[in-house]
Parts: sequence; C-alpha cells; structure tokens
Amino acid sequence: MKTAIVLSLAAVSGVAWADGCIETMFVESEDRTIPSREIRVWLPPGYDGGEDRYPVIYFHDGQNLFRPGGPFGCWFAEDAAAEEVKAGRMREAIIVAIPNNEADMGKARMTEYQPPTDLNPRDPSRGKGICDRYAEFLLGTVKPAIDAKYRTLPDRANTSVAGASMGGLVSLWLGLNTDAFGAVGVFSPAFWTSSNFTKAVMDGPKKDGLRIYMDMGTREKGNLSGDYWKDALAVRDALLKQGYEEGKDLLWNPGEGDEHNERAWAKRLPVALRFLVPKEKQATD
Repeated sequence: MKTAIVLSLAAVSGVAWADGCIETMFVESEDRTIPSREIRVWLPPGYDGGEDRYPVIYFHDGQNLFRPGGPFGCWFAEDAAAEEVKAGRMREAIIVAIPNNEADMGKARMTEYQPPTDLNPRDPSRGKGICDRYAEFLLGTVKPAIDAKYRTLPDRANTSVAGASMGGLVSLWLGLNTDAFGAVGVFSPAFWTSSNFTKAVMDGPKKDGLRIYMDMGTREKGNLSGDYWKDALAVRDALLKQGYEEGKDLLWNPGEGDEHNERAWAKRLPVALRFLVPKEKQATD
C-alpha cells in the first residue's frame, strides 16, 4: 500500500514557546479505508532553537487532545505536558495528535480502531476491524513524516502510543502486535467490543520490552458487557500472571469515581505522561 505525504505546517496562534508550540501537518492516505487527515504536533518548550532529539507519544482521537477539544471535551494535553516537564516529572517529548475517522456517527472510528479478529458490535455488517491497516498508516506514513520533519528519537524505547476507549484498545493492540512502541497508554479500554482480541491478550505471553499504563474509572459502564471496570481488572490480573510487574513495566491507575469521558482522562493524563516518558531515559534497543 502506498501513501502520499503532504506537509502543511503552521504554528497555532496563542500558543507560546514558554509552554511549547503546536503545529499542524496534513497526511494524505491512498488507502480508501483510512482517510487522509490533519494531525497536530505539540513541541515542548526546549525544542525551539536547540539541537536535542526527543521521544514521541502518538495519541489517537487527536481532535480531543489539545484545546479547544472536540464535541465531547478536551484532554488539555499541552497544559498537562508543560506542567509535568516544568515540575521535572517527565522528560520533554513531542506529542502527536491523530484525529479519528468521524464518519457514520462513530461507526467508522470503531472499525478503524478495532482488531481484525473481531466484528464491529454496533454494525456487524461492516465486518471485522481494520486496525492493522490503520497501523500501516500510522507506522508507514505518519511516523516517517514526523521523524523526517522533527528532531525525534525514533527507536522503540522512545516511542509511545496512547488513547482512550477504542483508542486505548488499539494502543494495546499496537504494542502487542508491532515492535514500534516501547510503552502504551491504555485509558479506559473498550474490551467489550473485541472479545477475541481480549481473550488473546489474556491468554498470550508477556511482550518483552513493552511497558503498559492502564486505567479505568470506577463508575464506567460498558455498552454490552455492562461493566468496563471488571473487564479491565481481568486483563490486568492476566498481565500480572504473564510476568508484568506492577510499578515497573505495568502501571494500573484506577480513577475513583471517574466516568467514561474526556474529563476523567484529562485528570489521569499527568500520571500516564510520567510513566510513558519518565524522567530517566529509556535504554535504546
């Protein structure tokens, strides 16, 4: 599959270098199932005028990440990252926000983020998920464009991916099924949508070199299974049995009283950032 890259960079007004800077980049896809889209890139305060290279975190559902956010809210990730960097709790990093496919009232998004082992539960006529093709777009087009344009540390140890709900699910899929990411941020994963993938995760071996941040709010309810919380706990227990160590290569961060929304994910984001990009540099592959 070939994909074309069109770069259109422009600093977003009102974002000062003191707290970083946000630029835009349009990435054009030739895969008709994976639409072209404009992504946004947050560059940390120290990026301007320097020569250092930086780790990168890729986020799904990117239209909700930076202000003003999307129809369901905002993570205010630029504020969280700037504050964590300033406080010395995380390394400076580049954050890439990749919007989802908003077509068909969210059904296209679900298919794009869903593993190819499972059917779209909201519309089975769409067939199985295509996150393997989305992965091709992310790793074959978006990441090379970012690495070419910016001073990145492109190796696995310095590359993370994160998202919430279906974005959390696909982040875990990418971490387990590719060797591109050293850490994944799995916020409120929608395990109820993909029982075959979930079973494979629970039955599978530990993935060497992968660090997993996972969370869930105690008041989250699933659409079909009825309980996001129990699903996430079951997966966490399975990961621990596989050999992941709590506080080392697995961080479980429960959100007391949190529901399934951007407000909750914004609240838990600072802890995730510290884990994904710890102050101590990660060893390269």
